[in-house]
Amino acid sequence: MPNKNMPYALLLTELRRVVSFPDKEFLKLAPLIEKVEVRKNEHLLKAGDISRSVYFIVEGCLRQYLINSNGDERNIYFKVEGGWCSELQSLLNKTPTDLNLQALEDGKLLALNEKNWIYAVTHIPPFTLYFIKAQQETNYMLKKRLGEATIETPEEKYMRFLAEEPQLLLRLPLFQIAAYLGITPETLSRIRKKIST
Repeated sequence: MPNKNMPYALLLTELRRVVSFPDKEFLKLAPLIEKVEVRKNEHLLKAGDISRSVYFIVEGCLRQYLINSNGDERNIYFKVEGGWCSELQSLLNKTPTDLNLQALEDGKLLALNEKNWIYAVTHIPPFTLYFIKAQQETNYMLKKRLGEATIETPEEKYMRFLAEEPQLLLRLPLFQIAAYLGITPETLSRIRKKIST
């Protein structure tokens, strides 16, 4: 059984949230993992890079974002403790990504490089099943949010954000939340003022 004082405890909890993950299988996974520390504002991946690792967050907050043709940043998602961040298409196809991956806080991550990630998904069956199910969850969430974003008003987008991710409001600057919701910081300020009155 992994030592509960180690950063692996959160990873094991997340794996077992989704699938049955025996200790003996986790002991095969643990040696493949590298511990990584990141500083606030550090980029793990920039547009044009080829992704080399998959990251699990033990402490901190990461964002994945695009920069449009006008130079505006659009946040795709935020991930905090217990979440994964990766750009699998780039990693698996060895092609440059259009996405950026940045730490918004100092953090501690667990990383699987390309070789170790491929080994894990091909030789550790519970990890394979976990990633299939986790990808399904992520795909559903992204489709749901994309669909909601096309029909919601800015105020409805903000209210959904408050309902689904209230902890992020305490951790992120408002301009980051506005970039995630696809609205200007000024619009977000107006919405927040309207709601609080």
